[in-house]
Amino acid sequence: MSTNTPEIIAESNLSHAWGRVFLHAMDRGAANLAPLMVSITGFVDGVPTEDEPIRSSLDRILASQPKKFSCKISASTIFPYEVWLRRGRPSVSPFSTLYLTQFLPRLRARDRHNGHGTYFERMVSFHGSKLLKGQCEHVTKNQLEHVISIWRRDRAVGRSSRHSALQITVFDPAKDHSGAALLGFPCLQQVSLSYDGHDGLAVSAFYPTQYIVDRAYGNYLGLCHLGCFLAHEMSMKMVRLNCFIGLPELGQGWTKNQLRGLADLIRSRFP
Repeated sequence: MSTNTPEIIAESNLSHAWGRVFLHAMDRGAANLAPLMVSITGFVDGVPTEDEPIRSSLDRILASQPKKFSCKISASTIFPYEVWLRRGRPSVSPFSTLYLTQFLPRLRARDRHNGHGTYFERMVSFHGSKLLKGQCEHVTKNQLEHVISIWRRDRAVGRSSRHSALQITVFDPAKDHSGAALLGFPCLQQVSLSYDGHDGLAVSAFYPTQYIVDRAYGNYLGLCHLGCFLAHEMSMKMVRLNCFIGLPELGQGWTKNQLRGLADLIRSRFP
């Protein structure tokens, strides 16, 4: 069990936040890594500010190895931002139907790793059980639609929704508790929403562990895009992403020598 003091990284640029997380993992080493709290601000029209040379360099590193995915692809498993934009920013109900009936089947056919589902699928189609009239019945819940409806209902009467109601879960014990040595999905466990000022929306996410090189940049980007979508639906402004990582790890199959050039670039880009 780690007894190292948790690290707090706060930046107004997504690329710089990820860069500091990456350098933390590079400099500390696997045996000395501590829990991380990453907080990202600096949104412009709901979109996070980025440093393109850092993201492009990371994507080139990822493309050089088999079975690694670009930041864009990793982000799309949390929220399919470009699909949403191309379709004219539809509201939560029609967009959820579009995703489940048209987009998700293509993802599953393209890559077997999507057989367990995607993060966005579980957000809009979470399967569970509920006691109804003394009997346990199978139910499907669109969590995003539920959270948005609660927010709108309370705002209509000038009331703030209780924070404990604004929760979106991804981990499903019935499916995900497994004896497997390595389970690639889901790493993201839960997302919650909170207020940041009068019209500001903050999104918080929890990861028990996270591969910093392989997935973290795409994770942060996808969560920011999810927040942009939710803020649009709630007539709010996406202003902050908080991400807690219990155990940050550099990633799978990397040596530090492979990554030193990227580390040097990141240091040169910091203000």
